[in-house]
Amino acid sequence: MNKKKMYGAMVSTAILVAGCGVEGKAQTVAVEDSARPIQNNIVKSIQSQAKRLKTIEPSKSFDDLKLLKNMIGRAQYVGLGENTHGSSEIFTMKFRLVKYLVTEMGFTNFGMEEDWGNGLKLNEYIQTGKGNPREFLKLLYPTDEIIAMIEWMKDYNADPSNKKKIQFIGLDLKTMDQSVFNKVIDYVKLHRPDLLAEVEENYKELSLFTGSIQEYMQLAPEKKEKFKANAEKVVELLKDENEQASTERVSSELIWVKATANAVEKFTIMLLPNDYPSIVRLHDQYLADHAMWAQEIFGGKTMVWAHNIHIAKGIIDEQLYPNVAGQFLKERLDNNYVTIGSTTTEGKFTLYSEYNPSTGGKLATEIIPQDVNSFNYTLGKVPYEMFLLDNRHLKGQAKKWVREKRPLLSIGGQLIPNGSLYFDTSLLEQFDLIFHIRKTSPSHIK
Repeated sequence: MNKKKMYGAMVSTAILVAGCGVEGKAQTVAVEDSARPIQNNIVKSIQSQAKRLKTIEPSKSFDDLKLLKNMIGRAQYVGLGENTHGSSEIFTMKFRLVKYLVTEMGFTNFGMEEDWGNGLKLNEYIQTGKGNPREFLKLLYPTDEIIAMIEWMKDYNADPSNKKKIQFIGLDLKTMDQSVFNKVIDYVKLHRPDLLAEVEENYKELSLFTGSIQEYMQLAPEKKEKFKANAEKVVELLKDENEQASTERVSSELIWVKATANAVEKFTIMLLPNDYPSIVRLHDQYLADHAMWAQEIFGGKTMVWAHNIHIAKGIIDEQLYPNVAGQFLKERLDNNYVTIGSTTTEGKFTLYSEYNPSTGGKLATEIIPQDVNSFNYTLGKVPYEMFLLDNRHLKGQAKKWVREKRPLLSIGGQLIPNGSLYFDTSLLEQFDLIFHIRKTSPSHIK
């Protein structure tokens, strides 16, 4: 494999199926308790400060979640993480947290680790009911658990008593299909026909190559520079368009059109570099940019739904993700950004046994491996099925424990050759809060 193809495969795998693991069957890294006994005083310290959760069901009472108001405080951004892309109970608990944040704390901007173009379609769905949300969720996200959340968002927005509506933002730039370009072209055709020929000309060839990161990265540098200039030109053409927006409806539509043109430009900038770290840095920087854009435009408060790796305050996987969105948000927002990571100890999860960016993937389930030295294993010894832990305000042995570096489970959408399932890190450095569910099962994906 030549160097250009190697970078293309590496980047597309990292961005498309975040996280990694050892190829093949997930291996257990464990020894008997008798050989390395868990320190009971640490477990007891954690147990005494953990906040027990009663259920994962979003329809149940929020009594056990009320303490989140104090834990989150005045922060206007909350990251909601998942330690696999395929755990049913994790997805359902995240839905419950979303529902709580919306109905009890006024969070109405929802940013997801999903492509910008799919975000446009999902936002239209929760505003109007148009389309099929399962078709707009890609990779490992079209699950029954996430669809249930999308349906609840639609019903929430349809209720006239809810004055401030939920806005759905696709934070990612993995691919851009023709519908993304049509979002801009259709607006121009209707409201600025004088610009139509120029916009269509700038997007005509570019739109043929943005459906695949691997294919785009094979383009000659001169071609990528040309496409970047084309995308910039459209952004410039729309720059002063606000004066032309004569009604509130047109003005609202224009907000999304201009942001879409900017997203296209970012895609072309992201894939200009030839080195992997620069591409991935830009990728996660733009995830953070889109989350902040939502709040700048719509006001309110913002939720960021993604893998633990992306919402964490620091770096979990230095090899694949040398910079992450949560790191950028923390640097910009400080305590105005609160991270809620998820952990589990045992069970099974959904993933791709094979994945090809062009043809898709084959789904499988794997057993979650054990590592007795890990955070996950110790958390599993706490005699609660599920609980919240505020890492920032622990005392005693637990305080020291969350600050130490030890293995943390992090599994993405596919097991990558020679990858890892556990990463040495500090739980406190990555997450302000965690919710732990001891045993999880595979997500329900069709």
